[in-house]
Amino acid sequence: MSIIGFGLIPDAHHPRKVINVISNNNRIALAIKAEFERLNSFTKSYLATQYEQEQHLIQDKSLKQSQNEQLQNTFKDLYMLIDCENFKLDSVASVNLKKLSTIIDRLQGVEVKTPVDETIHGLIKKYIFLILGLNLSNSLIYKTLELKSQQVYWETVYSSVFNKLIYFVQTLPIKLYYFGIDMVEKTNRILAQNFHQSQTIDLEHRHWTYQYWSKFQIYSAALGRSVLQAVDLLFVQENPVVTLLQKSNVSTFSSIKWYLSSIAKSPVTIINKEIKLKLKTIKKEIHSNTQNIDLFVKSDVDNLLPTLKQILIVEDETDNVINRIISGVVAFGNKEYASTSFPSLLTRYWLLISLVVLYAPSQSRNIYHNRYEIIQWIQYNGVEPVKGFFVNWVIKPINEMLNILRSDDEITLTSRDSLKSDVNSLEKMVYEFAQDNHIETTPQLVEQDIKNGDLKLVMSRYENEIRQPIKYLISGSLLRLILIQVQKGKVDGAVALSGIDKLLKSQQLVFGIVSMSPSLIILYQIYKHFTSAKPLLVNGKQLSIVCLKCLNNIESLLISLSRKKDETSNNVNTDEGELLIEIIDLILCSEPLIPKELHEDWIKDLNELNNSEFDVETKLKLAQRIWNMYGSYFK
Repeated sequence: MSIIGFGLIPDAHHPRKVINVISNNNRIALAIKAEFERLNSFTKSYLATQYEQEQHLIQDKSLKQSQNEQLQNTFKDLYMLIDCENFKLDSVASVNLKKLSTIIDRLQGVEVKTPVDETIHGLIKKYIFLILGLNLSNSLIYKTLELKSQQVYWETVYSSVFNKLIYFVQTLPIKLYYFGIDMVEKTNRILAQNFHQSQTIDLEHRHWTYQYWSKFQIYSAALGRSVLQAVDLLFVQENPVVTLLQKSNVSTFSSIKWYLSSIAKSPVTIINKEIKLKLKTIKKEIHSNTQNIDLFVKSDVDNLLPTLKQILIVEDETDNVINRIISGVVAFGNKEYASTSFPSLLTRYWLLISLVVLYAPSQSRNIYHNRYEIIQWIQYNGVEPVKGFFVNWVIKPINEMLNILRSDDEITLTSRDSLKSDVNSLEKMVYEFAQDNHIETTPQLVEQDIKNGDLKLVMSRYENEIRQPIKYLISGSLLRLILIQVQKGKVDGAVALSGIDKLLKSQQLVFGIVSMSPSLIILYQIYKHFTSAKPLLVNGKQLSIVCLKCLNNIESLLISLSRKKDETSNNVNTDEGELLIEIIDLILCSEPLIPKELHEDWIKDLNELNNSEFDVETKLKLAQRIWNMYGSYFK
């Protein structure tokens, strides 16, 4: 359930598609199909034999031909309706039952005289019972799946307080409408109980204004009592804590807190009561349908009449039993579970529709008048940040990385020859100072000392002259030594920068990768978000979880059947019907998850669980094989 959607909408398959899947993937339909094929084979051979006999009668004109043309025409119409020559189970499942009822009406006035007529009459009834059995079993399974879809919807709403509040808002107008009707009925009932004839007679002698005022007071009091009764039903009967607080010695603050809490929780309380009632009704209907499906599973396909009469509650003494069965099949196929269905489209979206109707015209006008500002805002806050991200944080770092690999661009803090010129200048300054002060040295020694960072040649002279600073400042010698040390500091700084420069150059590739990595991580996460497999949802729940629950229910039902196989048949047991429903539900839900290459094998393996020739132990082994083979697609 989402804020925008204002509701959970179950995944609605096309009914005809679902019925086709049901017809081809359940043991009832498969057994009926096998009986149809056997009956078609017998019918074709029988008709061929009858044709040879008719040709023999035509050649031997001395023999009298005895035929029931009405019965044969009825059988011909039924044969064409089923299309036995090109038999398809899906076509039989969609046979128009009204046409079938017409065939039954034509059959009522036919007299069966000869063995041939009796055989044709029996074939017609067998075909009709098979068609009705197929339609009724498909309808039972389809309606049960529809109920399970509704059950998932209401369980999803019930599982979250947020979903309950959204559902409360969705159904609030309807609830207020019925609440108003209920208040009017209760008020009229209270008035009928308390507004006696004597009061009416007394009012007749009063002024008309006093009469209306008195009636208004009486009606207001009755309406207030009706509201209090509704509040009592909601806050006392549905919330026993309020009753306990009235009879206990708790503080006033605690009582007020509980009352306010009960009022705040009243929407959830109302929805809880409603959903519990719906789920109870749904479970009851599912149990009834699975009992009837179980009757079909255990019935004799060669004679479906007793099963049809038992499910549709048709008495043997009733006239036109087959027509009553057809009417029952049609009525069940048209049955709708409106009381437990999810809200209609208008109910779910009334708030959104109201907002659109109220504000769409004016807001559309404002949007049109401010279209340039809106476009500018989108450009400034939407397009430009995205463009800047790609240009400054994707394209530019990649280009810098390529330049590093091509050695076209280097990270430097100093120019290439700045250190060399500073060192040469320092060497000249020291050598010239030594020459002017008659210090014995050579350019090579000065160069070696500067290279080692040793200025003892001038530092000893500096230490002597600093004792008489004024004298040597006037002569300029001390100032010259100070400037030489300043140059020495500059050289030391240049050497340090040169070392950092070499370090940067050695790690230039690392810095390029680091500068490029944030943008690449962001792009990778976006790509992963849009390309990674997301959990599919059906009926408001994650599809893989629904399939896992179906597989678990199938195995649980098989285990239950293995435990009950030695019990007497008098016990009510619907495990076979529930197993059939779970298998078909799994086939429908798992279609998007199973790869197309394995889909046929998947359907075949699930249908093996429907095979009546296998015992329960074999089916349990098949279920385990299905877990091992296909379980990974649901995790």
